[in-house]
Amino acid sequence: MSHGAFEGLMLTAMYYITDGLPHEARPAVDAQHAKILSTHIARAAVVLLSIVTELQAYFRFDDDGARINPRIHEIWTALMPVFEVKELYDERYAQLMKDRGINP
Repeated sequence: MSHGAFEGLMLTAMYYITDGLPHEARPAVDAQHAKILSTHIARAAVVLLSIVTELQAYFRFDDDGARINPRIHEIWTALMPVFEVKELYDERYAQLMKDRGINP
């Protein structure tokens, strides 16, 4: 769908044709764009954070001054307001981090 198929374009068409929308409808598109952009940034951040958490859980790198474990917790906490992040954390990473000793 994301590669230009009809179904994908239906979801994103308003961003491609904003110049054809009535002037009073354009601010609504701009407001929605900021929401969608922030959601995608949070999703990308949680993918990277998941990778870092998995690596730390597997390899257990030393925490010599780098504060790896506390920083992982800080980032999880910062991203927690996003529904997908909280769901992923609750279902996988809360228990993994507890079991592997990744404590703040």
